[in-house]
Amino acid sequence: MATIKFLLQSKTEQSNIYVRLSIDRNNVFKRKSGYIVNSNNWSATKGYPTLNDDVLKKLKTDLDKFKNKLEEKYNIANRQGQIISGNWLQKQIDDINNKRPIVSLDILVNYIQHFIDNAHTRKNQKGNLGLTRNRIKSFTTFLRLINKYQAEIKKEFLIKDISPQFANEFKSWLFNKNFSINYVGKNLNNLKTICRDADKNNIETHPKLRLIESVSESTPSEYIITLSFGEIEQINKAKLKHTALINARKWLVLGCYLGQRGSDLLNITEKNMTTIQGLRVIELEQQKTGKKVVIPVLPEAEEIINSGMPYKLSLQKFNNHLKKICEIAELDQPTKGKLRDEKTRLNKDGVFPKYKLIGSHICRRSFATNYYGQIPTPILIGITGHSTERMFLKYIGKTAYDNAKQMFDYVSKLKPSKPQTHLKVVKRA
Repeated sequence: MATIKFLLQSKTEQSNIYVRLSIDRNNVFKRKSGYIVNSNNWSATKGYPTLNDDVLKKLKTDLDKFKNKLEEKYNIANRQGQIISGNWLQKQIDDINNKRPIVSLDILVNYIQHFIDNAHTRKNQKGNLGLTRNRIKSFTTFLRLINKYQAEIKKEFLIKDISPQFANEFKSWLFNKNFSINYVGKNLNNLKTICRDADKNNIETHPKLRLIESVSESTPSEYIITLSFGEIEQINKAKLKHTALINARKWLVLGCYLGQRGSDLLNITEKNMTTIQGLRVIELEQQKTGKKVVIPVLPEAEEIINSGMPYKLSLQKFNNHLKKICEIAELDQPTKGKLRDEKTRLNKDGVFPKYKLIGSHICRRSFATNYYGQIPTPILIGITGHSTERMFLKYIGKTAYDNAKQMFDYVSKLKPSKPQTHLKVVKRA
């Protein structure tokens, strides 16, 4: 059982009163309580001031209140599985004394919070100031993971502790929680980002920080979910009664002919539309990469737009509506994929009815897959916004061999040009 005692470490007229929190032999923490006393008026045996006058009596009362508050905070933290450390003790003392704590940024969790708090001043991928809401959310989730990890192993880390060994142990812990390879890799990347940023601010980092390796996993081609032209037509013919589903269907079908991420698709308005050389196009800047793309409005998309643009909705609602729409459209064929288990909140491999695997990502991927081989690949890449052809082919589950075959088929359809007629050379007499 934890014990709390007061003590002095000097014999002066203005001696600091220290509070010592003892949990066990290996966990004893000591910090200044914020109170001072003349060492001549202190009883080392009792750990309290002598009661020689009213001032000292009040000091004892204040110390008793302080001790009760600290005991209460300790009991709560212990029940919640928080890490009890010298840093924790200092935070509680500052809180009890209504003192604004001095945040030590060499502590990992403190720096992550500092990074989040100053997200609006940081450069994003577009080169502008301010991280995106999704990026901030990613670091907020990362902070919760680090806190949970520290609580389980009962250890608090400094920025300089983040070594390849730490990364490997953290990675193993994440895998033991059944997180996906790509999710683990994402958090290792966040870890490196935090430490590199700390290094820029002259905070000591581990000398082997650069040796921390991330991990990633390609989506197996059989796990790539798309909608064929036939399935899109099946969705179009489905009998939907609710206005919200009808509206979401418009976005879904429109997305399959525009090839954009859900976050970009749902922000398209008539303001994005213009005409270039008689061709109607949509111009937008992709949120994730900052790339500016020009999308030709295909006849199928034109038909939807002319019937009236769908009204805006959140990405979360869009994802929820898509599954219901595709279920009504009877897209229920057994399909390999990963599905989130609501109990464990983790993704699980398996075979599920196709509609359960449908999400906003299917718009961009269906467009890229359906028009691959019909529209030259560089033009498709210009619309989807992929950085390289290799990334594009990987995205739709194709290989360099598939691309070579597609080019061969394209070239073989070209009609050979007529041979030139040779002119007769007439010799002059």
